Amino acid sequence: MAHHSTQGLEKRSRNLGRKTLRRLVFLRLGFLSVLLMTPQQSLGQSLGSYLSSTPPHAGAIVQLKGLNVPPPQVKGSATLPLSVLDQTQVFTAVGLLGKRSGQFLIDTGASTTMLSAALVKALQLQGRPVPGDKLASAVAGNECSSMNATLHTLPTLRFQTVEVKGLSGLKFESTVIPEGLSGVLGMDVLGRFDLQLHPQARTLKLTAPTPLPIAAADQAVPLQKKLGVFLAKLTMNGQGPFTLLLDTGADSTFISEEVAARIKLDPKNREPIQIQGFCGLEPATRSRLATLKLYQHEQNNLEAIVLTSSILKLLGVDGILGQNFLQHYQQYWRFTPAVVRSSRADGSLLLSPIPVPSGIAPKAAPNR
Repeated sequence: MAHHSTQGLEKRSRNLGRKTLRRLVFLRLGFLSVLLMTPQQSLGQSLGSYLSSTPPHAGAIVQLKGLNVPPPQVKGSATLPLSVLDQTQVFTAVGLLGKRSGQFLIDTGASTTMLSAALVKALQLQGRPVPGDKLASAVAGNECSSMNATLHTLPTLRFQTVEVKGLSGLKFESTVIPEGLSGVLGMDVLGRFDLQLHPQARTLKLTAPTPLPIAAADQAVPLQKKLGVFLAKLTMNGQGPFTLLLDTGADSTFISEEVAARIKLDPKNREPIQIQGFCGLEPATRSRLATLKLYQHEQNNLEAIVLTSSILKLLGVDGILGQNFLQHYQQYWRFTPAVVRSSRADGSLLLSPIPVPSGIAPKAAPNR
């Protein structure tokens, strides 16, 4: 099929109405999109993940090879108020580009910041097209004849007293960032701070990196860095360990068919759904986990989406851990090396359970 323009995709999405709002890195009415970018930087590769819920559409792995993308310069600290993206559990924050404000998805599952077409147009950014020989892709579905990307350098981006200078962001012609969002703030920015995320208070505190306190070394979750994002080991239904990408931009938890078989999720008890990616529809199933345990932190009866596509295999992970687990905890993310539980780690995550008031049932996931 012919390559879809951004305008065409936006028109198709609007025609579905509010019940099929486009979203990033989360599930909505069984539609899911996946984009994984690995721009090769001077100090190594990075991986950006973008899963959006747009009309019938599947997944892609994109490799940008040999491009030298300088890291941004950051300074300052701030406590940012967060908003919840409509009908999701994922968070956005307001940033300022000159006199123009914009909402950015807070996404630890994306190594690279991504920009909406509307933002690029409003700022009149003149980017450089990514040469075809620098772009290799593996896509799900068959609706895209090509995938074209442009690299843009943003003016100074401010989040209150935090300044980000020299930030490069990618805009893809075939992706549609949800209406109202200016972009996805990835680990190229977030990874330069300590993050303190409080889901209940809806705040994100950005501070200069600090070492993990020795007293907290036995309570923290050790994180391993891979292609710019961070992974952790956990168990599901008493089986494992499995390696999952920890993703604040993911609404739900996603696992592979191989993992589903190992933890004995009966296919007969799964709900067939469709996932939406870059280049066509992909089948998936929705199920529930009896238990998911991330070291000492455990949640029960958790939704899990079983992916049949090769996206997780190409990522080299068993799944993606999203907000349906993370929302139950205050989170302190550190992305500096540390000794955690007597082992060397690339980063650490301290989780503090958010108490559920007596007599109040835990918040249910949004209707899909």
